[in-house]
Parts: sequence; structure tokens; C-alpha cells
Amino acid sequence: MKKYILILLIIGLGACNCGLEEKQETTAISEHAQAMATLYHYYADEYRALTYQAYNIAKERIDDIRKADPDNDKLAIVVDIDETVLDNSPHQALMIASDSAYPYMWNEWCDLAMAKPVPGAVEFLQYADEMGFNVFYVSNRKDKYTHEGTLKNLQSLGFPQLSEENIMLRLERTDENPNPSDKQGRRDEITSRGYEIVLLIGDNLGDFYTDEFGQPARSEQLESYRAELGYKFIILPNAMYGNWTGSIGVNSEDSMDSLLLIITKAFGK
Repeated sequence: MKKYILILLIIGLGACNCGLEEKQETTAISEHAQAMATLYHYYADEYRALTYQAYNIAKERIDDIRKADPDNDKLAIVVDIDETVLDNSPHQALMIASDSAYPYMWNEWCDLAMAKPVPGAVEFLQYADEMGFNVFYVSNRKDKYTHEGTLKNLQSLGFPQLSEENIMLRLERTDENPNPSDKQGRRDEITSRGYEIVLLIGDNLGDFYTDEFGQPARSEQLESYRAELGYKFIILPNAMYGNWTGSIGVNSEDSMDSLLLIITKAFGK
């Protein structure tokens, strides 16, 4: 089974690397935009430069923090996993090649534990570990289905501090946990253990705070946090997916005509 999935992933990535045939006007957004976003994520040196830049800034920040507070052993760094420390663009390519959408083959991809590290992530977190920071991996991967594969993947790449306490994946929805995708509860749990979160790294605004869903509220909320960017919040690029698409009314199954209507409305024409 795993060998079969691997073949599909290779085919999927190859499909993104070749010329795309001309599409009909009703082609879904994902068949156009997703292909370019995935190619950028996997191949562009500019993407890699941005991730190195983000982790260089993060390193400067923890150097400053440690100098100011040299003996505190309760300082915490919170990182997202997908597109923050692990690169899942091969799975994205598979979905494009298969004309599918999330969660198609997602659990199987996680189980393979084949994701490569986001450039700069391993080195930064190893350095943070050496500097005495506590690292927490807060991800919306579903713990029930992906915990074992996620742990195996992170271990194989040399990421530090992979205890049960430090890996906080998404739990099932319950009355006590009605919105399990909101990470704020897990961040609150970290601080309730006596840790001080001094740095958060992610590719989505929800990796930093509970972000508003729609516009213009989402943009206005970001403005209130702008001073934290590059200081307490370090954001990495991800054009493949994220909360931003839903906030402007774009869904993966929408047609290009639907996208043009959104663009026209946005520019008031």
C-alpha cells in the first residue's frame, strides 16, 4: 500500500512539473492556481529564501530573548507543523494530479512520514533546544489518525523535543472542545503549565491567535497585531492553502468565473 501511494505521489509531482494543457473556462480554481502555488512552493528559490529569512529572524529573536533572560527555563517557542516545519507540497501535487481536494490521501501521506523539512526549520529548532528553549509543536493534524506518522517524520529529520507533552495535535470535537481547530486552547494549556510563550512560528494567522473568519474583520484584526510580526510572530509563506481563501469567499471547487466575480467585486468594477 505504501509503495503504491509513493508511486502516486511521484506521478503527482511530475504532473506539476510538466506543461499544463489548455483548460476550459469552467475549470476549477485549484487546477490553475494550485498548480502554480505548488510549483512555487516546491521549486522556487525565492520560496526557500523566504523561509531562511524567517528562521534567521527567529534566531535573532531568541538570541535577544536569552540575553535578556539568561536563566529562565520556562521560555517556550510554539511552531505549527505543516508548511512551517514540514513541507507537504508533494501531497498537494498528488491532489492536483488526481483532481481531488483535501482530505484526499492526507492520512496516508502523513503515515508515510516522507515530508521534507521546510528550509531552515530543523537547524533553528535544534539551536533553540541548545539555547534552553521549550519547543511545542501545535498542529491541526488530527491526532487520532496522524500521530504516529507525524512523530516518525519529525524524528527522522532530527527535530528536537518530541515528547507526548510537546506534540499537540488536533483532538476530536466534544462538548468541552467544540472548535478543535482553534489552537488557542492548546496555547493556553502551554501557559497553564507555567511556560511563557515568547515566539510563535506558522504559515497561517490562526497559528498566532484566533483569527476572524471573514473580511474586513480579518484584515482589521491583523492591523491590531502588526507590531508583533517579526518580533513575537514569525510567518512563513504558503499560497497553497489556508484560512485566507475562505475569508475572501474562495473555495477549491469554485470555477475561474467565480474567482473573476470576486476580483471584480473587490476592485469595485
